[in-house]
Amino acid sequence: MASQNEVRERRNQLAHPPPVKPELIATGPNEVWSWDITKLLTFEKFVYLYL
Repeated sequence: MASQNEVRERRNQLAHPPPVKPELIATGPNEVWSWDITKLLTFEKFVYLYL
């Protein structure tokens, strides 16, 4: 059956597109904002990394 393509997955398999990384381009002042990363949250609760 495999030689005649009679065996296949019954469910439809969706291929998700890869995530698009945003590209921020400022053409004037005060257009692109960011956040402060001097206090980073870790995987443990109430534990932070300070830069």
